[in-house]
Amino acid sequence: MAQEDCVLRKVLLLCWLLLSAASLSASDEDFYQRLYQRGMTHFAAADYAAAFTELRSAAFGFVERVEQFEMAQSYACLAAHRLGRDSDARDSLMRIVTAEKLQPRYRTLKLPDDVRAEVNAVAANVLTEQEALLLGVTAAAKPAVAVPTPTKQPNVAVTAPRDGGPDAAPPTNDPKPTVKPVTPTPQPKKPVPQPVPQPKPPAPTPQPIAPTPQPPDPKPNSASDPPQPAVRDVATSLADAQRAIDSGDIDRARSIYDALSSTPSLSHEAALRVAEGLYRVRDFAGAANTFAKAGAIGRGEEGFHYYYAVALYETGRYGNAKRELAAGLPFITMTPDVARYRAKIEGAIE
Repeated sequence: MAQEDCVLRKVLLLCWLLLSAASLSASDEDFYQRLYQRGMTHFAAADYAAAFTELRSAAFGFVERVEQFEMAQSYACLAAHRLGRDSDARDSLMRIVTAEKLQPRYRTLKLPDDVRAEVNAVAANVLTEQEALLLGVTAAAKPAVAVPTPTKQPNVAVTAPRDGGPDAAPPTNDPKPTVKPVTPTPQPKKPVPQPVPQPKPPAPTPQPIAPTPQPPDPKPNSASDPPQPAVRDVATSLADAQRAIDSGDIDRARSIYDALSSTPSLSHEAALRVAEGLYRVRDFAGAANTFAKAGAIGRGEEGFHYYYAVALYETGRYGNAKRELAAGLPFITMTPDVARYRAKIEGAIE
C-alpha cells in the first residue's frame, strides 16, 4: 500500500510539472505575441524606433515558427531602414537568410506587395549577391534611381518626414520614393600647364569639383579673411553629418548642415545635398532657404522637388509647395508618407 501511494504521488508530481511547463510556455508565447502586435502598431504609426526594438525582441520568441520569425524580421528591417540604420536593417535580413538555409519560407511569406518590394530593395542594396539570392532577390530589385546622401544613396522614403517635433529622429523608412540621382562623381585633378611666372602669389587652393564650379575670386584673401572651404571639405562635412545621423546624434548633424548652408561657395549640386540633409533633420526653414539658394532643379534631379515641397509646406508657403510637389510626383514612388503629404499639401488653403 505504501509503495502504491509513493507511485501515485510521483505520477501526480509529474502531471503537475507538465502542466506548469505548458502554462509557462503558453505565457511566454502570449508575451511574444503581444510584443509583436505592439511592434506592428508602432510601425503603422511610423514610430520606427519603438517598432524596431519590439519586433526584433518578438522575433526571438518565434525561432521555432519560421514564418512569423521572418515576418517580424522583415518589418524590423524596414523600421531600421526608415531610421537610416542600414546596419541594423542588414542584421535583420541576415537573420532571415540564416533561417532560409534551414527552412525556406521567405518567398511564400504573406507580405503586402509594397512591403515585400521595399524589403527586396533594401536586401538588394545591403546584402551580397549570394546572400540576396537566398531570398530570391536579384540586382533587378535595386531601385532604378536613388537620392544621393554623403555615405549611401537611400530612396526618398528613407528620409520621408514624420509628424513630430524638430528633435525627432530623421524621417526615414517607408517604402521609398525613388528619385533620379545627382551623381557627384569627383573628377581627378588634371595637371595644369604652368604659365609664365606672374608677379602675383601662387594659389594652392584646389578648384571646386562640381558640374557648375564657381569662378575663383580674383581678389587675394587678406590674412584676416578665413579661407573658403574646398569641395573636399564640403564632402567631408556631409559624411560627418551622415555618420551623426546614423549614430542618432541629430543635433550634431543639424549643426553641420546649418554651417554648410551658410557657405558662400556651395555649388548647385552641394547645395541640393545640404538642403536634403536639413530636410532629414527636420530643419524645414533651413532646407527651404538652401533649396532656393541652389537654384533651379534640373533634369535628373526631379526627386528633390518632393523634399522642397515638404519644406515649403512645413514653413507655410502652400502655393509654392503645391508647385514643387506637382513637379516631383511623376518621379517618385507613391508611399504612405508621400500620399499623406500629398493630401496635406494639395488640401492646404493658401
